[in-house]
Amino acid sequence: MVERLVSVFSRETLSDLARSSKFVQRVSKFSADKFLDILIKDASGKRGMSLLDYSNELLSVHGISISAQGICERFNDYAVAFLRRLVLVLFNQQIRQPFDHDFLKRYQCVRLWDSTKIELPEHMAGDFPGFGGGASTSGISIQYRYDVKNGAASSLDVFPAVKSDAKYTEEIQVEKDSLEIFDLGYFSTDFLKRLDEGGSHYVCRLHTQAEVYDLGGSKLNLKKIYRWMRLYRIGIYSKDVLIGQKRIPARIVITLVDEQTYQKRLKKGKNEYGKNSWKPSEEYKVRLRMNLMITNTPQDEIPDEKVYMLYKFRWQIELIFKSWKSSGWNIENIKEVKYERYMCILYAKLLMIMLSDQIFAVIARERYRQDNELLSKGKCVKTLCEQIQLLRKLINTSIEMIGEVLEMISRMFTRGHILCHRKHRTNYAELIDLFICKTK
Repeated sequence: MVERLVSVFSRETLSDLARSSKFVQRVSKFSADKFLDILIKDASGKRGMSLLDYSNELLSVHGISISAQGICERFNDYAVAFLRRLVLVLFNQQIRQPFDHDFLKRYQCVRLWDSTKIELPEHMAGDFPGFGGGASTSGISIQYRYDVKNGAASSLDVFPAVKSDAKYTEEIQVEKDSLEIFDLGYFSTDFLKRLDEGGSHYVCRLHTQAEVYDLGGSKLNLKKIYRWMRLYRIGIYSKDVLIGQKRIPARIVITLVDEQTYQKRLKKGKNEYGKNSWKPSEEYKVRLRMNLMITNTPQDEIPDEKVYMLYKFRWQIELIFKSWKSSGWNIENIKEVKYERYMCILYAKLLMIMLSDQIFAVIARERYRQDNELLSKGKCVKTLCEQIQLLRKLINTSIEMIGEVLEMISRMFTRGHILCHRKHRTNYAELIDLFICKTK
């Protein structure tokens, strides 16, 4: 990992990227590495720095005198291009390696899909249109796919908020022997068909609007199945079925939810579809009482009782987004500034997110192999945010210094950063154990 960080954050790499993006066009004391350094400090803070803060930081840390106006002028389209390319370079340098080779060893990668939306200042609506209404007229959607098996991001893309998750699937190339785990937003029969024909496997929830047929072409009677499961106390039901009008072959796996979960879902439906005036159909209410999962994984590899447990890995991406927002990098709290400066700060935050993810993955993988303990990603990311001076030391420095920084971070992670077990919940460690040495 040390060598990869050197290749990304060396003065030569940063200078080459800055010149190729035209951010740097002549020799200047305010070089690309110093620009990145103070930008990282801004990106890691909760308050956000002013241009005067930038000027003071440059003078006190790097001995460079430049006015606030001079710094403002450096935030331009070329600076945005420079940061965007740097994020791509770091993305391509990720270490992709299983933390345990027996974890879902049938698959080359196990990807969790999700997206998060962030409202932007109104003046950015031309570049990133939002939904308007009660929300801002400007916003972005960050599409993120995380390979939980290899501990690395598979994609990190920024789009206007109005671009749907389902539309995003049209741009993704299907990979053979991958396992894709995604939510309703990505559901489409076209996407399921592409995955199936491309030799990829998936686990997802059944969309409420999708029809299900048995292999004879008759519509599946979910109400009848629900009554049968309740009457005979059947814990899990599965059947080979056809999905949608295109009749996509799949396996449906059904479990029942408790009354509290049902009422919670019903309340959410009322909020989304018209509150008190909304009258759900009987079929809709039956669906709310079930966990309806579909998959094309072979039953001997992923048995019925493990399908929903596998889907629970998606909770990890929710924790990742939490670290991006409220408990970590505060990606939603960028102050209202001009477009170019906003995008530079946003890309700097994404850069730090990817860097911290890689540091965590490498250290957590080693810790797991040594003593079979899992580190808490939330705790580790919070520590890295609070110790941002350590990450700043990785820029334009020696192999020895990078090694020392990583060793310091590793020692920090050994104290109070172990993943805690929560009562009455299937925790992450237990999920991992379910799929180690038990799959083909």
